[in-house]
Amino acid sequence: MSHSIFVEQLTPDGEVLHRSKVTHLPITIGRAYDNDIILDDPHTAAHHAQIELNQLDELIIADLGSYNGITYANTRENFFVVGGDNIYRLGHTRLRIRTANYKVAAEVTDLTNHRWEGLLPALTGLALLLVTGLLSTWLADLNQGTLSKYLLELVSVFGFAIGWSGIWALFGKLFTGHARFGRHLFIASAGLAFLELWEHLSGLVAYAFSWEALLTFSVHPLIFICAIVLYFHFLTAGNKRPNRLKIYLAAIAILGSAITMTKEYQASNHLSDELYMSRIYPPAVRISRDHSLEEFMADMQSLKEKVDGERKDNPEKDGAEKKSSEKDNPDQDGGDAVESDAPADTPTKPESNN
Repeated sequence: MSHSIFVEQLTPDGEVLHRSKVTHLPITIGRAYDNDIILDDPHTAAHHAQIELNQLDELIIADLGSYNGITYANTRENFFVVGGDNIYRLGHTRLRIRTANYKVAAEVTDLTNHRWEGLLPALTGLALLLVTGLLSTWLADLNQGTLSKYLLELVSVFGFAIGWSGIWALFGKLFTGHARFGRHLFIASAGLAFLELWEHLSGLVAYAFSWEALLTFSVHPLIFICAIVLYFHFLTAGNKRPNRLKIYLAAIAILGSAITMTKEYQASNHLSDELYMSRIYPPAVRISRDHSLEEFMADMQSLKEKVDGERKDNPEKDGAEKKSSEKDNPDQDGGDAVESDAPADTPTKPESNN
């Protein structure tokens, strides 16, 4: 009886490394060269397993007495009834067995915009870089800048984006055979534009609505924007596990934020990047209501009471701070006291020779 059996060797991510078609049973699997399927895995036996029909005419994969055996779903058995979607592990090798009548999934709709390739995204990215570089230089320029200053800023931005995109294009060419430099350049340009937009827009919104957290925790949104940019770079470079990639990048972004807050807390006993809003805009930008002098004085009084309470609760700390201040400035109090005890006009008594 003739059979068409396909034995597939898979990667840990489920991608097919090699597919072998065999038209007879039984099928032997192992490292020895007299097997039908030869494995290059030192963790498999010379004759590790065999694919055959059992008494119920079911296709099974059976162990031939190997040391590491056959595992499916973290369970080791002497044999398993073959399922088209089941993945069996022999040593470090992952196998999937299918017959010719296996029904494949329906065709997946191609959502890729193939027109968005090559020159069009590259030119769009360069235009974004041009606008972003000129705008950021103009906003940061307090004086009348020269043409060379703007050109130098554009050259640095263009050089960084092109170099960064070139690295990703090389990465994609090596692993997928497609460089897609234009898309990578557009992704990098869009990321830089969003970073600049967030830097200026967050300060403006924070000042307008008195949302201090937008400025005092300004680093964390930048970390997540960079994670999003990396996500699209990996997808363009050929990553086929977007859901897993999202989890990895989100975990890295959260870890980066946690490390940033830890470093800030060690340096200033605060989790925020800045202790106060340092960017001032014209009063016409303000949307939140102004606070009266009475409210300001009430806030100062509550702050004074809080500080006085901490001094009462920790008098030793307050005394240590005073001693430290006197040690750093010895002439501030001690020198003046010595000078006041000895008037300048008082004659000194000569020493006796006896």
